[in-house]
Amino acid sequence: MNIKIFKGDFFEVGQQQGKIYKANGMNFDKVKIDPVLYKNQLQVYEEHYPKLLKEFRGIAKGGNFDEEKLIYIFITSEIFYYRNRFGLDKACTIFGYKVKNNLFVGRNYDWLPETDKIFEVYKVVNPERNSFLAVTDMGIDNPATAKIRYFFYNADDAINDKGLFIGLTFAYADQWSYGVSCIHMTKIIAETCETVKEAIKVFEKVPLCFPKNFFIADKNGDMVIVEHTSKKFKVVYPKDNILIQTNHYVDNELTKEDTVLKRVPFHNTFIRYYETLQKINLERDKFKLDSAIKILGKPGSYTCQNFPGIKTIWTLALDMTNKKYKIYWDISGKRKTEELVI
Repeated sequence: MNIKIFKGDFFEVGQQQGKIYKANGMNFDKVKIDPVLYKNQLQVYEEHYPKLLKEFRGIAKGGNFDEEKLIYIFITSEIFYYRNRFGLDKACTIFGYKVKNNLFVGRNYDWLPETDKIFEVYKVVNPERNSFLAVTDMGIDNPATAKIRYFFYNADDAINDKGLFIGLTFAYADQWSYGVSCIHMTKIIAETCETVKEAIKVFEKVPLCFPKNFFIADKNGDMVIVEHTSKKFKVVYPKDNILIQTNHYVDNELTKEDTVLKRVPFHNTFIRYYETLQKINLERDKFKLDSAIKILGKPGSYTCQNFPGIKTIWTLALDMTNKKYKIYWDISGKRKTEELVI
């Protein structure tokens, strides 16, 4: 697996990415700016994530792009996705299981089959922040955007050099708001946090524009799920050393706002949740790092998806306590694996 490494401050990392985007044919010439949306989103980023705006300016410089149009797209695209394309949704599974003092995390990222040949792992080494590895679907949100000119380095999963993991799953609620996008929330936490407690404090300060769930775990053995609508969030803690997140809200208050079965009556989120719970219990007495792929990687199960329109793209198996991380891909074919080193 070829892992790209971006080194430097925010502007320098942006320049490096901008050169790649330019070579890939990315273009902003036809972008039309909604001034109200842009003004409100820009205020959010200026207050809560000004360093990312610096990175965007680096991208514009590196790719010789129109700076304002580029920033507009990068800070508003998730809201446009919610408004216009809601219904083509990710369906991922993340779990954590703590055995004595060891915390193991397993993660399946399920998305468009086209992503199988597109996803990448990349590393950011920025002296101003924590270094981190990220796994990215390259930002595609439908089959039409599975073309190289649309690819960009979003962070769907991230593991930083302090031993903290954050990954996201799709959530269903009816409202959006002005706020940072989910991939930028993942990036903020990877860059600035060492512990789960620190990550929760970020959610207390930074607004999110789009409903999402975040699974966070650290090397100390702590783990939580942050279930987020666009207006509020709730923290879900482990029960009997087990924590599972699929695509429905577990918190009692947020379940009243959950629209998953209303929008997608055939969604398998509940089946995957309990299938994962069952498999964790079957592995309970002999759990180790490779148990994650046993639980999440069985072809033909609901958890390991290979259905029309959706497929398990990658699986992560993480030993948080000992900072050992593995990624699996081509799950339904000739399975490949590699150790991830930060």
